[in-house]
Amino acid sequence: MSDYPETDDARDDFILQERLSGRSARSISKELRCTVGEADASLDRTLPKITNDAKRRLIALDLDRLDGLIEVFYKRAIERWTLRPALLVAKIRKAALLGLDSPQKVDVVQGQAVKEPSRHEKIREAIKRITDQQPPAEREAINLISKIGGERALELLKAGSANGNGAVPSSPADDPEPV
Repeated sequence: MSDYPETDDARDDFILQERLSGRSARSISKELRCTVGEADASLDRTLPKITNDAKRRLIALDLDRLDGLIEVFYKRAIERWTLRPALLVAKIRKAALLGLDSPQKVDVVQGQAVKEPSRHEKIREAIKRITDQQPPAEREAINLISKIGGERALELLKAGSANGNGAVPSSPADDPEPV
């Protein structure tokens, strides 16, 4: 008799237990001489389906469990006047009331949690990248305009134009040669 499960139910149970113990689907599929897709399909058959009703039931169960823990530790805190149970109850309630234990999207970079930048920050960074690609003289002009304001910069440019009609030469090479 073989060491491998012979019925589909036994095989599905074997795959589930192996995956729960940390084995990879690839390792299991090699042992059972099946594809990784077949091992995954087995898990789909054996694992509970995650629906909104299933989530609601799991949340309700967890809330009941937490209520039970709070009751036990609350009684200990009151009866014995000890700090640890009281702190535990306070932390559980505070986290639940403030939603501190709700999932958040976080990327981990070198062991540190990094929050996703906001849309505003992403737009600001894109504008900064475009500005930084400009030649140094244009970047400096943009910085000066932002310091003195657009209207004042326009006045100065018009006042400093060579012909006085408000037109500004596009570059020093466009200035007429002195005769």
